[in-house]
Amino acid sequence: MTARKAALVFGGLSVYATATLGTYIYMYDPDKGNAKPITGGERQARFDKNSAEYDNGGFACSSIMLRLIVRLPIVEIDWDETMVGIKLMRRFLLRNASGSVLEVAAGTGRNVPYYNQDTNVLLTDLSASMLGQIKHLPSHIRTSVMSAEDLDAPNHSFDTVVDTFALCSVDNPVRMLEEMQRVCKPNGRILLLEHGKSSYSWLTYVLDKFALKHAERWGCFWNRDILKIVADAGLEVESSYRFHFGTTYYIVARPRPLDCRER
Repeated sequence: MTARKAALVFGGLSVYATATLGTYIYMYDPDKGNAKPITGGERQARFDKNSAEYDNGGFACSSIMLRLIVRLPIVEIDWDETMVGIKLMRRFLLRNASGSVLEVAAGTGRNVPYYNQDTNVLLTDLSASMLGQIKHLPSHIRTSVMSAEDLDAPNHSFDTVVDTFALCSVDNPVRMLEEMQRVCKPNGRILLLEHGKSSYSWLTYVLDKFALKHAERWGCFWNRDILKIVADAGLEVESSYRFHFGTTYYIVARPRPLDCRER
């Protein structure tokens, strides 16, 4: 087979595969799976139930969308995050963390390796089962069970407040960011690494179509409008980047000025 014929065959197969996948996505009706909206209590139950297998579930990675659609095997999240650069994003984001640090919705502690030794870190999560998966904590890091939407902490008590992949997993994400601002010092930083709606309408369509099924399994709504949530909460964004067709958000922000907050 000549190189030209091989290229034509490969191109034809690619077009066929793309068209087949596109047709499947368009025609598939997730409602047939009886997915239903879940409550906050049900969401917490999902996290408790999934805690032991969470890091083997590929949850936070954008490529999970393709796996769910075409039923490919789900691989270990550590490998997944390495392949798509999430681990590198965590490392770069947490270089901005300093002083006393609060991480909300910390889950199984995937950020633990990236905190500097000179920080004093409190990891919190509503699920004790998730926090219970964290092993071998360094001496400068401790844990506490706490809701991200109702933080049990004084006003202006942390230099840095961190959240990675949790705005998708709470009932009221704006309320969560407001709480993060409340406990952050006025000159502190809020660090976010999130996933949500795409920059591309076709991919947002797919995320929307499978959102309830994904939430039913993992407790996460992967199609939320992250930039709107950030804007509605009033954060002052210093830098913002998007990756993976716009579905992954890397944001460094400051709490809005005290005189701009509701009293």
